[in-house]
Amino acid sequence: MGPVEPARADGGEAAISSRRRRVKAPFMMRHAVVVLLFSLLAGCGGTRLALQSESEGSSVNLAETLVDCRNAFPDQSAQAVARADCIVKATELLVRPGLPFPELLDRENALRKALAVQVAAGKVSLLERNDQIAKAHRAIVAEEAERLRGAPSEGGQGRGPLAVVQWRASNSEACARLGGNSQNCY
Repeated sequence: MGPVEPARADGGEAAISSRRRRVKAPFMMRHAVVVLLFSLLAGCGGTRLALQSESEGSSVNLAETLVDCRNAFPDQSAQAVARADCIVKATELLVRPGLPFPELLDRENALRKALAVQVAAGKVSLLERNDQIAKAHRAIVAEEAERLRGAPSEGGQGRGPLAVVQWRASNSEACARLGGNSQNCY
């Protein structure tokens, strides 16, 4: 073992601080990557459940699948984007195939994603997001009803599959208020 150099008063502290930064930066990056991977992995659970239920031919319950999204991403602010992605995947898999005008759901999901980014950045509050989603959802369901009234009847365009019925009934005005019905609000 060699001799130990005494700490220099002029630069010893700076050298130690610099070394700490070099060690800490990769650690922080690895930590962020691990958190991101776990978030993505957790999001797959709800999607997997939705795919499994759909392939089994049973009536798919959108509300139950969305509970998986809420449980996988409980922090509505910090995990807003991942939670929105989970909800979008669920609605695309379960609701979209049963809709006569799927582009309306696409419009709602695009808004959901944009608002999630704003919530995560702290630019929009959760209540503001809920209010905007509720208003957009009501407008989309009203537009769908208007289109259905003007379209020729094709027998199967009434209520639709369970997931579609649940989607139409979701995001009521009560969702925009503090303490709204969280089971139907997403």
